[in-house]
Amino acid sequence: MSEEKVDIQAEIDAAMKKGQYADRKDAVIALQKELVDYQKGALKDRLRGAPAVPAIEEAVWKEFLAKAGGDEDKAAQLYLEELKKLNL
Repeated sequence: MSEEKVDIQAEIDAAMKKGQYADRKDAVIALQKELVDYQKGALKDRLRGAPAVPAIEEAVWKEFLAKAGGDEDKAAQLYLEELKKLNL
């Protein structure tokens, strides 16, 4: 697998200059969708037998929500704290 480095800001600026999107927010959203589609294509048929990512995310969210006593703000804070532990 090759490691291709992409200058995200340059990609957004290029899309804006071409007039493809109304504003930077729309450009970012569209480029994120392109990236997700690319990743799905790259991983197609490689994750057989693995649980679907949305199902895993839902289970993790439910776990944080339960720890937070049903408070979504507290659950989000717990999630952020967990990400900090992972140095993300």
